[in-house]
Amino acid sequence: MSSVAQRIEKIMREHSINKSELAEIACTSPQNVTNWISRNAISRKKAQLISEKLGYDLKWLLYGSGENIRDSELNPVEWESLSEAEQNNGRFVTIPVLDVELSAGFGACPTMEQEMYTLPFRSITLKQRNIPIDMAKVVKVTGDSMEPRLFDRDIISINTADTRIRDGKIYAVRVHDLQKVKILIRNTDGTITLRSYNPTYADEIISKEQIESGDFQVLGRMWWHSSMDD
Repeated sequence: MSSVAQRIEKIMREHSINKSELAEIACTSPQNVTNWISRNAISRKKAQLISEKLGYDLKWLLYGSGENIRDSELNPVEWESLSEAEQNNGRFVTIPVLDVELSAGFGACPTMEQEMYTLPFRSITLKQRNIPIDMAKVVKVTGDSMEPRLFDRDIISINTADTRIRDGKIYAVRVHDLQKVKILIRNTDGTITLRSYNPTYADEIISKEQIESGDFQVLGRMWWHSSMDD
């Protein structure tokens, strides 16, 4: 039976991530990841967070029992490899988690859209919501302007094929060179209001000129999010 340290290292190898990236997934510090490996122990809360985000069996990570999800019938697969029947059942597909931050604040500068790892989702979930698998992306939220709906370090999935504004829904947007996650509202004068849940943040009005010049872009609508306590 493998040790906790070996199982953590196996997860990092399989997802091609380092200690800092695993720490980000688990909402902790790289030093704590080092401690898990050196002490051959991890808390149940952090193990559960890693298991849920990366698709591993919790008992396997904690105790080495059960099945590693990658060797089980829940093994995530690429959407294109599924038949139409399989797209309508409980099979899993993978969605890329990008090295991109969306600001729930005043704005975050865009980073390289590099795929860090993938998360498993049931194919039927995307099918029911009419979300093309290649148009679904997962990114991280930073800041507090969307609290209590979204919190700092939450992760969200956006459907980049859904850019039509429906008042009151949450979208990822680009304003000039800043990327944000906000509630969008279309106004009768052709402008768009960017609204936060946190009342300490004032509304931002996007002018018709900004829209026409390309300084404003709807990147996609949020359809899923995950929030875990430290």
